[in-house]
Parts: sequence; C-alpha cells; structure tokens
Amino acid sequence: MSARKLTDFFRNSLFLVFACTVFYSCTASQNNNANIEDLTFSELISLVNKNSKKLSSLDADGEISIDSPELSNSGSITVSINKPDSVYTKLEGPFGIDIADLLITRDNFIYYKPMDNTVIKGPSNSHYLGIIMKIQIDFDDIVNAFSGKFIFRDDNYADAKISIEKGNYLMNINTGKEIKKFWIDPDNFFVRKAGTYELSGETKIEIMYDNFYEAEGIYFPKKITIERPKEKQYIWLTYYNEEFNNNKLTYRLKIPKSAKEVIWEGN
Repeated sequence: MSARKLTDFFRNSLFLVFACTVFYSCTASQNNNANIEDLTFSELISLVNKNSKKLSSLDADGEISIDSPELSNSGSITVSINKPDSVYTKLEGPFGIDIADLLITRDNFIYYKPMDNTVIKGPSNSHYLGIIMKIQIDFDDIVNAFSGKFIFRDDNYADAKISIEKGNYLMNINTGKEIKKFWIDPDNFFVRKAGTYELSGETKIEIMYDNFYEAEGIYFPKKITIERPKEKQYIWLTYYNEEFNNNKLTYRLKIPKSAKEVIWEGN
C-alpha cells in the first residue's frame, strides 16, 4: 500500500469513527437502584447525561481496524482529553509510521501531517473542524466522541418511546427522516448498542459497545464495533491502557521546524 493510500485509509477510518461516535458514545456511573419499569423518557436521558459527566479526562491507547471494499488495514491510535477544553489524537500505521497528529482546543486547532510535513493552524469553529473531519462537527462533539460518553441534547423528543428488550431499555426516536435506537443498561445507564435506521427499517449504521469495565464509578467500553452493511464498511476500535480523570493533557504535538505552515484565518 502506498504512503498516500495509507494516509487516506487511516484518515477515513478516524473520520468514520468520529461520525459514528459523535452521536452514540457514552459512559455511565454505578447503579441508581431504579426500577426498569418506572422511568419516564425524560428521567432516563437525565440519568444517562448525569452519569456521562463523571468522566472529566481520558488518556488511552488503542488499535483501529477497518474492512471495506476499498481498503482493509490496521493501525494504532492515541487519545488524550482534558474536558472541557482540549483534545489530542495521534494515528500511526504499520511499522510505527506517523499518519496524523491533531491538537484541538476550544479556540484553536493544530493539525500536523508527517507524510506531507505540513501543519495547518486555525480557529476551532464548526466550519474548519468540518473540513478536517469530513463531517459537520463542533468541538464538544469531538470531546464527547473520544471520551466514550453520550449526552442527549435538548432536541425535540416528541416521538420518542421507551420499551424493554432483553433486559435493557430500548429508546426509540423517530425524527421523521430516520429512526434512532439506543439499548441502555438498566442498572448503570450506559449504551450497549445504538443504531440508525431508514423509516423502512433498513439499517444505516449500528454501533456495538462491548467489554465494559468499571473504574472510579465510570463504566467504559473497551471495544467499539461499527457496521454499515449497505456500504460493507466495518470498523473495530479497541482501547487499552486507559486512565481516567487525570485532569491534564498528557501528550503534546512535536512539529519539526522544517514543516510547511498553513494558516486558516477565522472570523
């Protein structure tokens, strides 16, 4: 595989993980002793949101793999988050080849591409982050995605329903254009599975969270599986060596003086 294809592969892998996890990732805290049949929709999302806020910072290493008609390969990912103000990620390919380094704060970002020896700097507005991530995204979405947590926003949930399926809460939200479903653990209020479906029922994307463990009142998924059956795209993200709530940004960008600098001006 050429260096250019390798770069595109890992960049696209990361962007797809962003797109999937921005709306679905979550962690939660310990049992709130609630009866599975007693919670209203508002109470359920309140518990998920409350418990998600237990995680204030994350340092983790992991492995990312993708299988698609275009490319199949694996690499490593490093993540450091100090909420609410900074995110660092690093992607490496086979043999330790650096693919990309990205540092984002609430005000600015620095994006270094070692293979091009180019660094891009600019304000962290949704327009520029959307260009880098290839999806419409803002800073808080990125923090939520990599921290492995989910926050329900103040959207209109008029068509939302709750039922019980195989011992989990099943949250069903009909947006009028698609259906979103969340399978939520009834004791610790973390999302085990999430999916988006056409109104006809056809699967657009499904995300499965596995190998949860508890530390410091946080339930964290070691493994995330993402499936887009129509596109025949599959991603596996496995975390290891996680550290929670250090409340500092562990990693720093190292940019050579020879790097070409590109400045994106802000409004």
